[in-house]
Amino acid sequence: HKQEKTPDELFLARLMAYMDEQMDNNALTVEDMVDYMNLGRTVFFNRLKSLTGLSPVEFIREVRIKRSVQLLEMNSYNVTEITYMVGMSDSRYFSKCFKQVMGVTPSDYRRQKGLSASGNLRSDESEK
Repeated sequence: HKQEKTPDELFLARLMAYMDEQMDNNALTVEDMVDYMNLGRTVFFNRLKSLTGLSPVEFIREVRIKRSVQLLEMNSYNVTEITYMVGMSDSRYFSKCFKQVMGVTPSDYRRQKGLSASGNLRSDESEK
């Protein structure tokens, strides 16, 4: 039978589900996460830091950048679309954050992976 999840695994699973749900919310705050997780701010901060090594703000950014990598690799969206899909509203800021986490800009990442910048949609499909 399946092994029971530890409280830490449940905490992270619940937090990741919330992040998935809120991914395109550019107004998401640490307070929103704390409220959702139903913990005091300090307890939440310490638990997240001990499990991930990241502060809540860093965690949100990291999760968004990891999702953007998946979206880039799907090769269906341009960088501006991905910026909004991961809850960021400024593509320059997005590129800066992406580079901090991944070591390269989104465009360079895409080039290194041999993906086209326009995505793989035929022109008639991209004008929905």
